[in-house]
Amino acid sequence: MKPDVFYFRDFSMLQAPSGQRVNTDSCVFGAVIGPSASPRRILDIGTGTGVLALMMAARFSHAKITAVEPETSIAEVARDNFLKSQWSNRIEVLVSRAQELEPSMLGTFDFVVCNPPYFQNSMISDDRLRMVARHNTDLSPAELYDAMKRMMTNEGSMWLSFPEDSKDLWLSPGFDADLHLTHQIMVMDHPDAKPHMAVAGWSRSKPESMIENVIYYRDSHKGMASPWMRTFREDWFPSSYNAQFY
Repeated sequence: MKPDVFYFRDFSMLQAPSGQRVNTDSCVFGAVIGPSASPRRILDIGTGTGVLALMMAARFSHAKITAVEPETSIAEVARDNFLKSQWSNRIEVLVSRAQELEPSMLGTFDFVVCNPPYFQNSMISDDRLRMVARHNTDLSPAELYDAMKRMMTNEGSMWLSFPEDSKDLWLSPGFDADLHLTHQIMVMDHPDAKPHMAVAGWSRSKPESMIENVIYYRDSHKGMASPWMRTFREDWFPSSYNAQFY
């Protein structure tokens, strides 16, 4: 059977036979977070097969990345993807649950990211690994925020994505944890569509103002790729890429 490989411009990665696969939203999340950041240590919680960690390595040339994944078989795929990348000396993967992470084990990080398992109300899959990747069955929003805050430096930032229609569910625990919203990005298919994904950036200190932005994938319903999407494809995918992202 031919390996299931997903190609970016500067790296390729094997996808797991089960679990969440590389998709448009996960790649967009990796491209938009930390627009002016220069992190030295990045923690990727729930890395899956490693797409976000690899995108962070490509974007931040001086950062060292620790990727954490609770499922051993998926972590092994991520490890293989990291080892064959040009950034293998800057990325490591650990098998651990977010709730088990402690600064005494790993130190703290100035950039903490997570693309969490947030499909709480959709149908549970028979495939366990796909279920874990898609459903909040083992990690509540409050537990995730607690872990991210615990592992973040005082001056650091943390980023996560969630469905826009459950925004309150995902923002409330951040405010309850005495964090401050620094960025909020709404992602939608086209200008007349409802947002389907939100991206939030947080810090311990209150910013002078919160930065808000909107990203469109298409210029109209069933239309061409938006200028943002065209630039995104040029930045991240081969020139011969047969666009799965519109």
